Formats: sequence, C-alpha cells, structure tokens
Amino acid sequence: MGFKYLGVLNEEIAKYWGIEEHKNKPIVVYDDRREHVIERHLEDFGSVERIDMCYHNLGNIIKKHDYVFYNENSKSLEFYKKINEDICVAVRISPGKILKVRSWFPANKGKINNRRKKEEDKILSEENL
Repeated sequence: MGFKYLGVLNEEIAKYWGIEEHKNKPIVVYDDRREHVIERHLEDFGSVERIDMCYHNLGNIIKKHDYVFYNENSKSLEFYKKINEDICVAVRISPGKILKVRSWFPANKGKINNRRKKEEDKILSEENL
C-alpha cells in the first residue's frame, strides 16, 4: 500500500498540546484513506471531485491550517482550514515513527466553535491549578 508524505508535526503545536514526544514526526496519508472518505463522507462533500480536491491539498491544510485542536478522546490532532468551506483533517497521534491521517471531512462552524471553547476551558482550568 502506498502513501503520500504531507509534512511533519510542528514543534510549537506539539508543545502547545502537550504531545512533545511526537514533534517533528512525519505525517502521511495512506492510499486507502481516500476510499474511506468516499465511503464515509461522500454525502458531506457532495462529490468525489471535492474529496479529491481536498486530498490534493492535505499537505497545505496541515502546514497552513487556520486552527488546530488536539482531541484527547480520539487521540488525534484536527487541522482546520477554509477551502471554499471549512475542512478538518484528523491525524492520529500514536506511538511509532510516523503520524497517519485518519480522515478528512467538511466541518461546520459549530464544531469549530465548540473546539475553541473546549480549548479556552482547558486553559482556564490549568491557570487555576
């Protein structure tokens, strides 16, 4: 199975979210992920062409994201970028030498605002320790 190299996990992001042990790890997407997105998110995207457009922009979304959130429940970083619509690229954070893209999908403003609120709540609780 082939894969596409997308970049590395930025040191500042890793430090900010407390996952420094993963800094500078390569981020890749395996070929089977495209089929996964078609099966799970075709209706969300509306066409395979839009899925492929995002696939070809995954590296740009990760490198030039608008916002990034660490989801502790799924152990993944969520990179958000507006490309005609808000797109989320989920990257699994796990032991090993590489980090893998799990999925990508359109994200609504409510989800992004919810992520930002959780981040604010986390910062406030840490400041009160």
